[in-house]
Amino acid sequence: MFKSTIKIFFFLFLFLIKNAYANNFAISTSHPIATKVGKNILHNGGSAIDAVIGVQMVLNLVEPQSSGIGGGGFLLYFDKKNSKLSFYDGRETAPNNIKKEFFLNEFGDQKKFYEIAVGGQAIGVPGLLSMLEIAHKDHGLLQWEELFTPAIKLSENGFKISSRLHKLIKRDSYLYLFPESKKYFYNKNKKYIKLIPKMKDEIDPKKKNQILKNPKFGETLKIIAKKKSKGFYEGAIAKEMVNKIKKTHIKKGVLELEDLKNYKAKKRSPLCGKYRKFRVCSAAPPSAGGFSILQILGIMEEFDLSKKNINENIHLIIEASKYSYNDRYRYLGDPDFSNIKINNFLEKEYLKKISSKIKNDKQVKYNIYKNSFFIPKSTTHFSIIDKYGNVASVTSSIENAFGSRLMANGFLLNNQLSDFNFKIENDLYKNNIIEANKKPLSSMSPTIIFDENDNVKMVIGSPGGKSIIMYVVKTIIAVLDWKMNIQEAVDFPNFSISNNKVIIEKNSDKKLKKYLMYKGHEIVEKNLTSGLNGFEIKNKTIYGAADKRRSGLVLYN
Repeated sequence: MFKSTIKIFFFLFLFLIKNAYANNFAISTSHPIATKVGKNILHNGGSAIDAVIGVQMVLNLVEPQSSGIGGGGFLLYFDKKNSKLSFYDGRETAPNNIKKEFFLNEFGDQKKFYEIAVGGQAIGVPGLLSMLEIAHKDHGLLQWEELFTPAIKLSENGFKISSRLHKLIKRDSYLYLFPESKKYFYNKNKKYIKLIPKMKDEIDPKKKNQILKNPKFGETLKIIAKKKSKGFYEGAIAKEMVNKIKKTHIKKGVLELEDLKNYKAKKRSPLCGKYRKFRVCSAAPPSAGGFSILQILGIMEEFDLSKKNINENIHLIIEASKYSYNDRYRYLGDPDFSNIKINNFLEKEYLKKISSKIKNDKQVKYNIYKNSFFIPKSTTHFSIIDKYGNVASVTSSIENAFGSRLMANGFLLNNQLSDFNFKIENDLYKNNIIEANKKPLSSMSPTIIFDENDNVKMVIGSPGGKSIIMYVVKTIIAVLDWKMNIQEAVDFPNFSISNNKVIIEKNSDKKLKKYLMYKGHEIVEKNLTSGLNGFEIKNKTIYGAADKRRSGLVLYN
């Protein structure tokens, strides 16, 4: 009898773990420490935006390759009490003295990615802290200063290096070229050799579970905690950033103190559209994310999608994405520098016309972008709902893994200027050509979906460069059309496109590969490391999901 009771409780425990839910608050991030810090803030009465700030500061430490105050981000926030949705744009801007010629070779062609991305020249004016301060002023409940305490303590006491961080340090070919980064991420027990080709063999990346302390970052956070974003954009922190960027031995940058002082994040209207009976809201330009998600879903609305025909549905999603990505490159850019009426490209008639061109039995040839098989390892997404019903969907980034590789004040600086285009080709990219004070186009797609009664149905987003859009679309369709629960939807193998090739995740069903090849697609198998973190609400119960492809953890009250 006793053994039977124990057995019942054991299986009940497994069921609860597998089908975790809550009726109060929930948080999902790509690192367990960040999730736990966010949970504590929510538990202590903080709003979703309070938790966002605490989580982001911790992620800067434990996931330095992905995001931080040296970069930017987008925040979609739902204020439950006022039923108001706000979109905060903290995207980086190009310095005032930037010139597109910096990024072109002697023949006038764009330089290779790592020639652009590494060093001081590709660093944009960071926007994250300005964005967070504006959002906290609007929606914060706890004091700004106390939200920095967990990250300050973690900076001083240290944390264990994750397996993922260790692998990325070990794999990186540029991080050790910068003295402060080398000192922070590598051990001293091997001799430094100046011969660059041999240097990688002579360095010793810090190991998994090794304690990493960053007191310099702790001091930086103490200043920001007291002086808010002004302590970042002016004063000693700003001076060190500019000094490091202008004096680095690899591609000196042109960012000035005035660029930092003049930066202000913006509140914009989110981009929303209808998909079946749902209202889907996401990032507006300078992100292409919301635009492409709404376009693809709008095209797919003309087809019957079901779990019985997943492979056929994926073919259709791929074809719809080709058209959408083409529109992205033809029209989108910083909305403050262009006057494109993007709603014209989201109208039902326009999307219906595209859907009529998509056939179940063939594929369309489209040269969409040249960045073949480049699978980003950085950026992060986290989703939060507090006990008041407020929701935050946040995607933030320093662009490439470890950004520019240049550290200042204990944090890495972005290389977001590499997201610009530097030359118009085939009538594409003209609105994303680099200019002074302009924001580069992004794919970050923090998303919130509402049901027919305007209640929050689903919250999702992901890292993944240009593949973010397809990761998010896959997850939305998996939940709304294929009737998967959100964790199943997140776990379902990713797929993406690059030029006329389709990239599928290595663990994809062999039947899918065979089917897509039969349809004429050229297939490449890769690890598609998304970081889809979010939740759905069913019958007033929150069901969270965290992406196993990273170190995701979802927690409840």
